Amino acid sequence: MSQNDAERFAEALAAVFTEAREQAGLSQKKLADISGVGRTGIVTFEAGDRNISMLLCKMLADGIGQPLADLVEKAEQRAKKRDK
Repeated sequence: MSQNDAERFAEALAAVFTEAREQAGLSQKKLADISGVGRTGIVTFEAGDRNISMLLCKMLADGIGQPLADLVEKAEQRAKKRDK
């Protein structure tokens, strides 16, 4: 995987998490309260300013109420579409 591929995936993952959070009707603050991840961490992740660990991804996915694997798969598909 090239650096560009990794960056595209990171951007896609942040976008997928943002959309999932919004579809669940959660604010960043509410997700922070539910997941135990700091609101600032969520803000910077969603803005694409920070890459987070898989542990934090799992905590956020659980807080949103979606399987992490589903969110990662959506991000992979989105990143591939940007390649074309």
